[in-house]
Amino acid sequence: MGSRAYNKGMYRMSFTVIRALCLAGAMVLAQEPLNNEGVIRLVKSGMSEELIINVVRQQPGTYALGATELIALKDAGVSEKIIQAMLARGKGEGGAAPVVGASTRATISEPGLYYKKGNEYLELLTEEVEWRTSGAMKSIASAGIIKKDLNGSIAGPSSRNFLTNPMEIVLAPPQGLTVNAFILLPMRANKGVREFQVGPVNQKSGVAKGAIPFGVEKVGNNQFRMVLQTPLGPGEYGILAAIPNATSTGTSKIYTFRILL
Repeated sequence: MGSRAYNKGMYRMSFTVIRALCLAGAMVLAQEPLNNEGVIRLVKSGMSEELIINVVRQQPGTYALGATELIALKDAGVSEKIIQAMLARGKGEGGAAPVVGASTRATISEPGLYYKKGNEYLELLTEEVEWRTSGAMKSIASAGIIKKDLNGSIAGPSSRNFLTNPMEIVLAPPQGLTVNAFILLPMRANKGVREFQVGPVNQKSGVAKGAIPFGVEKVGNNQFRMVLQTPLGPGEYGILAAIPNATSTGTSKIYTFRILL
């Protein structure tokens, strides 16, 4: 009886000590604002995705969420759902604002395509399109009209521009282009590249074959906000200017972005 009672007492004592240590650890964790490195450590510790998301939502944090940092998070094994929680936290839903790079601007002063992040506008990066259709460069007219079905591909499985809904994209056409020259296209990943198809404009709908329809609202001098009928779902997208930047190399530029969950 004495031995059994002793063992029972030791078990209760050990359980109490372990519980106290866990609570102390949780208190220390709660006192430390989270950052990108902290989230990566939580992921690598083996904690569940649900638990990490709850921690991100409940604890203060300052996150660097530019394109480079988002790619680093993905490379470190951080899931898109966790990144989404970090982005939501950074938008002011109970947390600190994300750190943004020097490339941010409060207003749009140069031609290009921009997306809004907080109160800043960041320029969408462009990538080269490799046309797999012979004579593709001659098949794009200067008025923003595709003359025949074209197949294009872009190197890499994902864009470096990460956007979340509700998104806002502003078109500021360069000289020689109008807002009508831009075509919004969905892309699909295939063996390490992103592929898309685009064709002539449908006479009834006024939308190019394979494209996603959108409207525009003028928001400034030569600046137009893209208006979509429904939000874009998660995936890869590109905005093609129907006038190519090159005339003989078989490549042209496309503005790319990825919609996260």
